[in-house]
Formats: sequence, C-alpha cells, structure tokens
Amino acid sequence: MFNTPILLINFNRPGFTAEVLRVVMQQSPAHLYVFQDGARQGRDDDPGKLAEVRQVVQQMTQGTPTQVHTFYSDHNLGCGPGPAAALSWYFSQVEQGIVLEDDAVPHPDFFGYAEQLLNRYRDDAEVMAIGSMNVDKQRWGDGSYYFSMMNRNLCAWASWRRAWQHFDIRLFNTSRRDLSQALRRYGCDVLEREYWCDRLDEVHRDGVGGTSWDMQFFMSIWLQHGKGIIPNVNLSSNIGTVVDATHPSGKGNIIDNVPTHPILPLVHPSSTQVVREADRQFHYLYFERAKRNWSKGKICYHLINKKLKKLIGHSGPWRVRK
Repeated sequence: MFNTPILLINFNRPGFTAEVLRVVMQQSPAHLYVFQDGARQGRDDDPGKLAEVRQVVQQMTQGTPTQVHTFYSDHNLGCGPGPAAALSWYFSQVEQGIVLEDDAVPHPDFFGYAEQLLNRYRDDAEVMAIGSMNVDKQRWGDGSYYFSMMNRNLCAWASWRRAWQHFDIRLFNTSRRDLSQALRRYGCDVLEREYWCDRLDEVHRDGVGGTSWDMQFFMSIWLQHGKGIIPNVNLSSNIGTVVDATHPSGKGNIIDNVPTHPILPLVHPSSTQVVREADRQFHYLYFERAKRNWSKGKICYHLINKKLKKLIGHSGPWRVRK
C-alpha cells in the first residue's frame, strides 16, 4: 500500500472527482482524506451534485483497504476559506502528505516523487512545498527537479505540517513593506514586487473576494524565506480551467490540459539554491505576460503614474473615451 496520506479537495463535480480518484486508487493509499464544501445558498442544484460526488467517493473506495476520513462541511465556506479549512484539518491529522484538488489529474509517478521528497526534506525547514506543474520551455539544473521561490500551481502538491503552520488567510500582520523586503531577498524586480504587494492589498481588503488561499500560502513561504520544489517535467494536468471551472480562465491558458510525463527514478540536483531565472520567466509567462519586455522607461512611467493615482485617490484611465 501507499503509506503517504492523500487529501482530496472537492465540491460538486462528480466526473472530475472520479477521474482524479481513479488515479489515486491505483496507488492503493492507506489513508485518504476527503474534504467537500457545503451547498451554496440559492443554488438548488448543489445538494444533488454534492450527493453524487459523495457517492463516487463511496463507490470507488468501497471494498478496498483504504481508510477514508471525511470532512463534509454543512455550509458553504467558499473557494478560499474552504480549501484553507480542509488543509488545516488535514495537517492537524498528519505530519506530511499529498494534496489534490478535484480537477488536477496527476501522473502515476507523482505519488512516488512526492513521497520520496517529503521524506528527503522532512527536516529541512527551508523547503516548504513540493509542486507538480511544469510549463517551462527548458530544463533547469542537473536533476529531476529544481528549487523555486514558489510552488507554482497548487492543484497537486505536497507539504508538511511545519510549513502549513505559517499560513494566515488574511495576513493582517503583514505590511507591503514586509512582503516587499521578503521578495527582495529572492532578487525579485520592482514589477514583481509591485504585483505581489497589490495582491496583498486585495487580501487585506476582502480576502480577494473570498476566492483565494494559494496566494496567501505563497506569501507565507516568502515571509519565512522558504522555497518549493518544481519537477523538470509536468506531473499533473489541470482539466478544470475551461469547462465547469471554479475560476474560469478561457481557452489558451498555459495550464490547460498540459500532458504529463514520467519522472522516476529521481535524480537529485547538486544545488539546492532557488533558480531565480526560472521563477522570473514563470512570473512573466503566467502572471504578467504583457510586461515581460517593458523598458526601464516604461517601468518608471508605470510606477510614477500608479503612485500619483493612489495619492489623489483616482482609479482607471485619466481620460474617459467617449
């Protein structure tokens, strides 16, 4: 049996849940933790879909030696606080483990990869997350994986209780200055720092409308000067970004249905330093694609314009087109 615990976070998509769970159960997990958020107010279709998902879980685990642990919320927490509650529950039960969302289909090698690295870096406090997604156009370093300042996409990943204990969904005790200083330690440029400090403002304002937990986890890693692990091949395919998605992204998103590849046996890299260039390229590929080739002059204009608008309380363009 596969002894590393696995958490499956799901909601109301029985087809997606079955696809992910099919790969999970091929590993014969000893312990499967299942979280499901509650029905939304005013959505009469939710109760039936939630029941279908629970039936999928029951049918696919029935008659197996897997011990199933469930947390079925009796009310809707939302797609930010919900996963956060699931992860806090999970890491109160286990010291380390794998986390899957219902729209991330992992390659079978992901499980062995995650288990080996959970054990290898168990006592290394700087390593705080093990990722699965890779959309890079090149290979980094001399190993099967490399070290990153973030965990990229948190739909299929692994971590430890010691890392999750730093998580704070509202980050009220963290200022823009705190975060900017943390990002400077990684060598982030001014646009990267501005981008993430703006995201911190959104977290402070309303928790990004209650839709985010992963950005806050990134920030908790940076504030601890931690790092994550990224495989040099893609190990999970996100099937939920276009159709019936929690956060629809439209066709053409770089994380849509990316093919997965084997990674075992692992070759460990000779360096544990964060690969700054890989992180910089990913930032401008995924978060701020339009700014990746900006000149210094355009960056200065952008920052001065932004500060002036903030000073006088203006939002949007200076001139409204008729």
